[in-house]
Amino acid sequence: MRTSVRTLPIRLPPLPGEALDSWLEAMARRMDTALGDVLLHFGFPVRHRAGNQFRGIPADWTIVLDEQQTNAVAHATGTSPEKVAALTLAHYDGRALHLSAGGRAVSRHVLWGRGGGSRFCPECLHATGGRWQLSWRLGFSFACTRHRRLLADCCPHCGRVPRQRPRSGRSVPRPE
Repeated sequence: MRTSVRTLPIRLPPLPGEALDSWLEAMARRMDTALGDVLLHFGFPVRHRAGNQFRGIPADWTIVLDEQQTNAVAHATGTSPEKVAALTLAHYDGRALHLSAGGRAVSRHVLWGRGGGSRFCPECLHATGGRWQLSWRLGFSFACTRHRRLLADCCPHCGRVPRQRPRSGRSVPRPE
């Protein structure tokens, strides 16, 4: 990871309770740049394929960030390191879920850990322009208290569980 990260030209504060990936996707969308380019700017280990094409984004970046990654994101976005760390599932470690010994995976067998993916409130997504709440990833989250409805488990169009895998870094994220 690079030692000095420049501040981003356009900053967008995270919404209360927002997940890290959602916030960084919103920033990439606002800057009209690929998510992979934003993550590379922060020094995230984005894997490459021949021809410098993005192959994928690390699957564990929404679970926990190391100190260097947290500080890079905080510096570049003008956000405190504590606020950046609160955007990851590590924020709930020991209270609502349990992280593995290495801290890079959520245990589905302890407390209310969810193996992957996210539930969602379609009305919240519509109201926020596609910004995802971190709490929707907790296994016990099943209802939206704001809209008084059950959270959806899968996409009504394709039937897939959303946020199961990291988004592609090759394109500008679209709100979903």
